[in-house]
Amino acid sequence: MYRLRATIPSPRMAPYVRACAGTLVEPIDLYRWAGAVALAVFDDLASLEVAMRSAMGRELAAVHGLAWYQRVDLLDDDTLKLIEGAWKVGRLGKLTASPDVIHGKLVATLMFGFWVKVLGRGGFNTGSGTRERRIYDTLLWKSALRSAFPNAGDLDRALVETAARQVQALRNRIAHHEHIVWGVPLPGEMRPDRTIVRLSVTDAHETLLTLAGFVDTGLEEWLRHYSQVPALLAACPLPQKSRLLL
Repeated sequence: MYRLRATIPSPRMAPYVRACAGTLVEPIDLYRWAGAVALAVFDDLASLEVAMRSAMGRELAAVHGLAWYQRVDLLDDDTLKLIEGAWKVGRLGKLTASPDVIHGKLVATLMFGFWVKVLGRGGFNTGSGTRERRIYDTLLWKSALRSAFPNAGDLDRALVETAARQVQALRNRIAHHEHIVWGVPLPGEMRPDRTIVRLSVTDAHETLLTLAGFVDTGLEEWLRHYSQVPALLAACPLPQKSRLLL
């Protein structure tokens, strides 16, 4: 345990030291527990991410063809750049496979942030020499993507996008090895006192489960049954849980 503690920078460890002050809990034990919580959340998130990108890719291909990712009449410049980057990373240009196989590999290569982006409002395409707006609510959501979230009911695109962006913030926090027990900051969202809005772990995880349910209610039920997150949160070693944002 000492060797682990010696490898952690003091500024990173400081919040755990403060939280454990006046208790019998060792900061390194709280640190390890926080890591376990993040891993459990990320495990659930992986299931959601695979299901969500598969559903969205399927619906886009069904309506706009397997080469929807090349459609300059549908996509804005930023989206096309993300696709170009994934194409290069996956070395998809060297594949001689069938279009459906290439499509599947591209869908798997595109980052979660890409799928959140195409749930957005859309931006501008300048490929034709003119600045033309790509309105995703009409071009992508109403035509195809809302079918990837069949259980969202009457929720509009913006509400599904909001849930997806909150999950993206959660994912990015964990992917950058930042513990989430201090809350999940939401980029660009500020309180009246100019402090950043943070979701509790419980609220962020609930949003993850809700988004999974929008895609497939069976997936949501499975995650709620098998997720290790509730048990880990209940096992928090710190008596004063109010020092965290659970």
